[in-house]
Amino acid sequence: MKKFSGCLILVLITVVILVLTGTLFIVNETQQAVVLQLGKPIRVIVGNRTDEELAALQEWMDANAPDVSLTEGAGLYVKVPFLQQVTILDDRVLEYDDDPADVVTRDKKHIQADCYARWRIQNPLLFLQSVRSEREALDRLDDVIYSELRQELGKSDLINIVRSTNDPVGLNSYVQLVNSMTLSDSTRDIIMADGEVVEIIPMLRVPAGEGREVILNRVTENSRRLASQYGIHILDIRIKRADLPAENQAAVFSRMQAERNRISTRYRAEGHRMARTILAETDLKVDSISSQAQRLALSIQGRADSTAAAIYAGAYQAYPDFYRFTRSLEALESVIDSTDAAVLSTEGVFNLLLSTPGRFQE
Repeated sequence: MKKFSGCLILVLITVVILVLTGTLFIVNETQQAVVLQLGKPIRVIVGNRTDEELAALQEWMDANAPDVSLTEGAGLYVKVPFLQQVTILDDRVLEYDDDPADVVTRDKKHIQADCYARWRIQNPLLFLQSVRSEREALDRLDDVIYSELRQELGKSDLINIVRSTNDPVGLNSYVQLVNSMTLSDSTRDIIMADGEVVEIIPMLRVPAGEGREVILNRVTENSRRLASQYGIHILDIRIKRADLPAENQAAVFSRMQAERNRISTRYRAEGHRMARTILAETDLKVDSISSQAQRLALSIQGRADSTAAAIYAGAYQAYPDFYRFTRSLEALESVIDSTDAAVLSTEGVFNLLLSTPGRFQE
């Protein structure tokens, strides 16, 4: 009898545990749940929502599922065992990240766009009715996001896709901004400024309302509107990478290298041209200064010769004998050097010096 009573108590405890296990369930802070009775939803338990989100969800349920109650917040809940089932869904921000897709831009550039998104289950009941699982939700998001992404990128030029601000590309002290992307092959856009070669590079300012952020905001808004029919709220969509296809990279790199070589050649050619110009201008200035100096020197020399001649003339008139003596010395100095020998009369050299130049003594 005691053995039977012990077995009965054990069975009762087991039954109680099973009943409690089938009756109680916990929804934690990262979860939300839908309670089903014979496959029909009767209760929705969501995590913390703002007043606006909760009001919008209640309005949708009043219109589409008036028999389903709405409860907010994590905690311990009760259900009818064996009759009601609980489907637990994630209430956290989830990640969408798929393989890159080929996109053709408006200016006919092929790029591999790799995007990612952040999303959450906003309406658990609609989510369960439309997609039922996260895997299927990712498949639906793949269709929605890449469809909108291709459409928006296809309406935009490559420059707008890779730019995130409206600042001009490469703006610095050596770049002048214009509203054109056409590069001239001439050297008219290379000038000399402050003694340095400066290249005026035409660049493009991204117009207002364009650029990568604006494009992705439009993608987010359109995708959010389409994903709402699955009970999904898309928080944000961003491009992780936007690369050229592998088969085009070699050609692009070669073209970039050729462009750099062209620019460097233009720099060197313009530098040589400017060097020749500077040398020619310098030679012209040197010749002008030399000519002016030579003219001034000849003018001074002429005035000096005139003054000297006047002085000589005055001295000759005042002291004719002294003038004849000095002229004789100068004549001897010009015609006789240290190797010459002079044959003179017995009267000596002084009589020769005092005689009239050009006349021989008797």
